[in-house]
Parts: sequence; C-alpha cells; structure tokens
Amino acid sequence: MGYALVIVSGDRPAVIECGIVAVPSGAAAALRLLAIADALDTLIRRHRPVALALERLYFNRNARTAMSVAEARGIALLCAARAGLQIAEYTPQEVKLSVTGDGGSDKRGVQRMLPHLVAMDAAITQDNVADAIAIALTHAQRARLTEAVALAR
Repeated sequence: MGYALVIVSGDRPAVIECGIVAVPSGAAAALRLLAIADALDTLIRRHRPVALALERLYFNRNARTAMSVAEARGIALLCAARAGLQIAEYTPQEVKLSVTGDGGSDKRGVQRMLPHLVAMDAAITQDNVADAIAIALTHAQRARLTEAVALAR
C-alpha cells in the first residue's frame, strides 16, 4: 500500500513524506493487515493530518486482488475514523482528470505530471507511491476549491 502526506501552503503543494507500507512477505493476511494498521497509526500520530484520501474501489477482474485491496482499504478507513480524520474517496478517473486533465490518462501520464504539480525531494519510482501522491493532490485541489466556493457565498 502506497501512502503520501501532502501539505498545502502557498502556490504549490509539497510532499512531506511518501512511501510503501512494509508488510511481512508470506505472512498471514491478518498479520499483513496488522502491519498496515500499525504503520498508518504511526503516520497519523507523527504528522497529525486532517484528512485521509483513498482511491474508491473499482471493479477488478481478479477476485483475490480485489479482496486484498478491499481489506487494506478497510484498515485505512478504520485508522482514519479512529483518529477522527475527514475521509474522502476518489475514482481513478477523478484522480487522472485532476492530475492530467484527462480522465482516461494512463499511469505513466499521471507520473509525468506529478513533478509539475507538487514539490518532491526525489523522483517517483513506484506505481503505488505515485498513485498515493496523485490521490493526495486530488484531495488538496478539491479541498481548495470547496473552501473557495464556501468563501464566495
């Protein structure tokens, strides 16, 4: 599971931490989920975010993969709810549209755009991390828009 913590200040959001949640390979599902929960709880305590944004689950032809993703999402939702975070979910198309301007863009297109939209210390080399940054950026953009609309009323 990839994660990204993004701070929005000034004109350009910045990634303050990102990576992959380490899970013990070959471990039982319960131990992998526990590792995810422990890592997310630690990140939440360390950074004190106000929101957690996730990719909305979409149809997957591989039932085993879909179940694993659903379980990990459930753990993330639980950790966020326990910490009192706002929770936002975005479809892959919404994320692609937000980052590239094209909801049908591919993963490489999203990865190419990220350095232009968000300040990062290093290049993104893992798909799950790029996805996490794109989801966090999408949420930051939506939150700014929602705030601007509320102020305009």
